[in-house]
Amino acid sequence: MQTESPPWASPPDQLAREFSSGPDGLSADAAHAALPATRARAVSTSHANSAWRLLVHQFTSPIILILVVATLISGLLGDWLDAAIILTIVLLSGLLDFVQERGAQSSMDRLLGTIRLSATCRRDGAEVEVPFDEVVPGDVIVIRAGDIIPADAVVVAATDLQLDQSSLTGETFPATKSPQVLDPGTELADRANMVFAGTHVQSGSGRAMIVATGRDTEFGGVAASLGKKQHPTGFERGMTRFGLLLTRVMVVLVAVIFVVNLVLHRAVIDSALFSLSLAVGLTPQLLPAIVGLSLAQGSKVIARHRVIIKRLNAIEDFGAMTTLCTDKTGTMTLGRIDLSGALDLTGQPDAGLLRVAALNATLQTGLVNAMDAAIVTAATAAGVDLDGARALGEVPYDFVRKRLSVLVDDRAGSAGRPLLVTKGAVEKVFEVCDTARTADGLVPLDDVIASVRDVVAGLGAQGFRVLAVATRESASAAVEMGPASETGLTLVGLLSFADPVKPDAASTVAGFADAGVTVRMITGDALPVATHIAGELGLDPRAVMTGRQIDDADDAELARRLPAVRVFCETTPHHKERIVTGLTAAGQIVGYMGDGINDAPALHAADVGISVKGAADVAASSASIVMLEKDLRSLLDGMRAGRRTFANTMKYIQMTTSANFGNMISMAIASLVLPFLPLLAAQILAINLLSDLPAAAIATDRVDDRQVASPQRWDMRLIVNYMVVFGAISSIFDLAAFAVLRLAVGAGESEFQAAWFLASVLTEVFILFILRTRGPAWHSRPSGMLIGLSAGVVAVAFALVLTPAGTILRLSVLPLSLAALMLAIAVAYAAATEIAKPLFWRRNEHLARRAGVESA
Repeated sequence: MQTESPPWASPPDQLAREFSSGPDGLSADAAHAALPATRARAVSTSHANSAWRLLVHQFTSPIILILVVATLISGLLGDWLDAAIILTIVLLSGLLDFVQERGAQSSMDRLLGTIRLSATCRRDGAEVEVPFDEVVPGDVIVIRAGDIIPADAVVVAATDLQLDQSSLTGETFPATKSPQVLDPGTELADRANMVFAGTHVQSGSGRAMIVATGRDTEFGGVAASLGKKQHPTGFERGMTRFGLLLTRVMVVLVAVIFVVNLVLHRAVIDSALFSLSLAVGLTPQLLPAIVGLSLAQGSKVIARHRVIIKRLNAIEDFGAMTTLCTDKTGTMTLGRIDLSGALDLTGQPDAGLLRVAALNATLQTGLVNAMDAAIVTAATAAGVDLDGARALGEVPYDFVRKRLSVLVDDRAGSAGRPLLVTKGAVEKVFEVCDTARTADGLVPLDDVIASVRDVVAGLGAQGFRVLAVATRESASAAVEMGPASETGLTLVGLLSFADPVKPDAASTVAGFADAGVTVRMITGDALPVATHIAGELGLDPRAVMTGRQIDDADDAELARRLPAVRVFCETTPHHKERIVTGLTAAGQIVGYMGDGINDAPALHAADVGISVKGAADVAASSASIVMLEKDLRSLLDGMRAGRRTFANTMKYIQMTTSANFGNMISMAIASLVLPFLPLLAAQILAINLLSDLPAAAIATDRVDDRQVASPQRWDMRLIVNYMVVFGAISSIFDLAAFAVLRLAVGAGESEFQAAWFLASVLTEVFILFILRTRGPAWHSRPSGMLIGLSAGVVAVAFALVLTPAGTILRLSVLPLSLAALMLAIAVAYAAATEIAKPLFWRRNEHLARRAGVESA
């Protein structure tokens, strides 16, 4: 049953009536009756696809579909061997991706585990243990330090109750909870009368009434958003555009060549087969295998940094990533509370104050909270000696006074008289002080209270949480301790606390910037905290946007403003998702790193979702990559591995499409001027297969440093220009070879086809070594596998035209002189391409700068 006003704005007795509950919760019968409806609203944190769905997904990209069509065409052409080869490549590539992703999925299942948690509920007036999935609205749960909250609930009783809800809100400091009624518009992080599913109790105890379970909880709202279909990654979008480009070129090529051959009164069947074989020859048949091998190489490198790859294409998206969005707590910061300063009333360090604070934090007997633990840790590290001090009495902390006082027997520090040490919220400590200790001695508090408030405000603006410390000497140890004891104190100093930035965080952010990746911090913290942390990280604290500003902007305006923003604060899970989708809409390839419940929607929406071991299950399930250690530095290495993978994939696509395009244009022209077909369909497919074999080694090739120095992404303009320019150079030398063969040598059909077969294979192999690097070919050493496979293919090509082995492809045996002539033409072609290459890249980089696009 739902309340008319939000639970945090409803009195507990009203909630009890609406849920037919009471101080002792529900009866067992009522809870049992409510269970079916509650389970119907349950949410699962498992988003793994079924094995069959995952397998089918591997064969749905346009490139795969084009290759399947090529397989059918090859069969129609009568070349079932080539058809079988293409089909085998497609199947093996898809199965490789399936096995990798399925294995990663299983690893994640083992990593996350399936522990069934239980909650303590009041039923029929007694406390009983109830599994999380059997807790229903109206149940009253008993919560103690260390408990995980099973569902959203309103606090009805509390004693020193503090919760760690950083996984939901992103805030490091514990949230104090108490029974109260709040305004309906209260933001999530400020709902001090509510506890939320998935968070845990840090200290204290209490009781709370369940008001929402399953999909109705804040956690459930996050998890429900993950049911949306995961959008394609940047790499997948690029592959789709490339597939559509090839399809358009193939359709035009087939139609034009077929019509021209009909106009020339060629046989219809021969013309159709020739046109289709050219189309098949244009396809990069080994692309799935090249991508699979590149991913395997990338996985090995990234695995050295203890990373589970759940979605293989995410590796290559590292190479294209232009923006890394990350949470603050535990990623940029250490994720713990440290005492950053023991200060006098002017904000200057005060060495003696740490000992005074340690007396209070160490000798108090209540539950030690995170700030007490930070004081004790700092005192221990500083070698503070309490000299046998002991507690004589105590006034425990409560949420009304917001102070903790300890009466201490500290003969070493108080002339033998007991010392009352009080620490707590600044304004609450002011209430019990009459004087203040300054460099000039004791002065009335009113004389300095304004300046002290300014110091506290300044510390707050830097992101620090501040407590005040006050003392008073007591005439006797025989004092009955109580709140009335906290009078006439002297304000002696301030304690500042922070979640410290990781030592290497700033240098890592700078490393990403040097690599051309913009780091953006997203946090639920307030503006002063966020801007202070941003300054320490080297991010522009002025380039900031709050959650309220995000709410006020529509999607179009948000996409326009986001690229200039470096820090997002006071955010909710919905804000984080909008930031990621907005950056994507602005043309960014977005990586997101987070480990909390509040990070799950953004992880799901990002091109590269990165989580860590120990993250909330829903966050780890949403990520593409799960790191076993939360280390931004290792992401730099992973990103560079992704760039190498992407660069090698682009090498294959650019080289193969340009060479194939040049050959197809050459054959199309030759078919118009020759009295016979320049190559038979089987010979075209054989050239395509032989030239693709050394290209398979591209996955193992070395990559120039300049190609991993900046983000890489799909650039269709570059691919088209590359295909046209280098394809044209290829065609020029092809036509030169035609002229030599027909006019100088007078080659007939069989001899012409054999000579051009050899020239085509040689030029495609040689060009691999020229175009695999943007610099001079002799300055970049290729991989050993590339050299070996290339040498093997060249040997096979010579064997096919110099021996009777070529008869299987209807190739005649060439004289050595003609074979040498084709070799010379291939060498000249390689030299011309080497000369043209720097001109092309200078022109391309100029166009890219004008267009504001970073080329691949």
